[in-house]
This record gives sequence, structure tokens and C-alpha cells, in this order.
Amino acid sequence: MAVLILGATGATGQLVVKDLLSSNQSVIALVRSPNLPPHPNLEQIQGTVLTLSEAKLIKILARVECIASCLGHNLTFKGIYGQPRMLVRDSIMQICQLERLIRKTLTRRKPLRIILMSSSGSQNLDLAEPISKSQKMALAIIRCLVPPHLDNERAANYLRCEIKNDYQLKWIIVRPDTLINEKDISNYALHASPERSAIFDPGTTSRINVANFMARLTREDYLFDYWEGKMPVIYNCQTQESLDLEERF
Repeated sequence: MAVLILGATGATGQLVVKDLLSSNQSVIALVRSPNLPPHPNLEQIQGTVLTLSEAKLIKILARVECIASCLGHNLTFKGIYGQPRMLVRDSIMQICQLERLIRKTLTRRKPLRIILMSSSGSQNLDLAEPISKSQKMALAIIRCLVPPHLDNERAANYLRCEIKNDYQLKWIIVRPDTLINEKDISNYALHASPERSAIFDPGTTSRINVANFMARLTREDYLFDYWEGKMPVIYNCQTQESLDLEERF
């Protein structure tokens, strides 16, 4: 079955689509305008989770077993402060609610998998990740002044809390640090929690590495099973000593 990509025309979303297609996977991409390069395994559907009708979304969801969300807010005044303020959270909620409707008429062979791109500034409250008082204060200010950060937190907390006991929905929240552009995939490290302060000592993560990890989660069952229900933090790394965690399997 196909992989559904949300935010497929964004800087990271396009790279996820490219990685999936290079592995001969079928992709359904929700796009504001169908301007991704054509490919026989790519179906572009114009619209978003919040603009398409429920009937159309249900038909799309019935065709997929995995969703990778790279949704984010445009870095403009309207994109940051305009509607929908909770774009990511509301999209994930709609997906989960419609999935429950689908189960009443469709028996899935596997639970629906959701892979959500977030950020290292979004805490995993299940682990009570320690942060300094200064970072707590900075995050409190950011929540008030930068709605996209609060959106990321609420989307993550929805998956953590609202579908915690729903065994037909499985999720992973991928947390990159400061995103940068690189042409090629490089070594990257995965950690259960941040290794450095996202505010005062941020690391870097190339978008192509995030895309590679997310794409691998859609096709490598052992990797998904390891991180299922967790919020891995991904950093670029320079040394062989800290290669990505899945190499330890």
C-alpha cells in the first residue's frame, strides 16, 4: 500500500517523497498545487487534511498503511500568526478521528502508522526530560510569541496522550534540531532525548537526513518497532563513534 505524505511540497517533505520514490515505494502526496516532479509511483492530490472533504480523506486513508507528516507553518507573518494556528495538531487529530471511522467498515491488515516531524524543542513528557530553568523560561515565552512551536507541542502531546491506548494507531515523533540544507545523506545520530539545549546550545540536522530517517521508518519494520511510541532526536554527527542507533541492531 502507499505512503501518504503531508506537507509534501515543503523543504523536508519533498526530500521524503524523493527518498520513497527512489526505493520504488508508492506515494500519495497532499499538495496545495500539484507541482512535484511527475513519477509513475507518485499520485498528487490537491488539498490538505483540513480542506478536503471527510469522504475524500476516508477514501485516501483506506489506501495507506503509513502517514509521514512534514507539515509546518510558512515563515511569513501570515504563516506564523494566521489561521490555522494549530495546523499540525488539527491535521493529526483529523487523521486519527477518521481512521476510527474507517475501522467500522474496513478491517486493516496492520495498524495505521503515523510518523510526525516535530522539533527538539518539543519535550517528551513521558520521559520527564530535564531542562534548565532558563530554557523553561525561554520556552514559555516562545509558546506565547511563536504559535508554530506550541502547535508542534500540542500535536506531539495529542499522539502521546489521546491515542496512547489505541493499539490500531502507532506513532513516532521525529525531533530534528536546527535544520540545515545539505545535498547528500551523511552520518546521523539518534537519541531518545536531546543531548544538548535546543535554545542555548543547539545542534544541527540536515533536512536530507531527517527525510532519510522518516522514509526508512516507513519501510524498515524493525526500525519502526524500535522507535514506536517514542520521540527520537536526530543530529548530524561527524564521527564514526556515534553513527545512527539502528546500526547497533
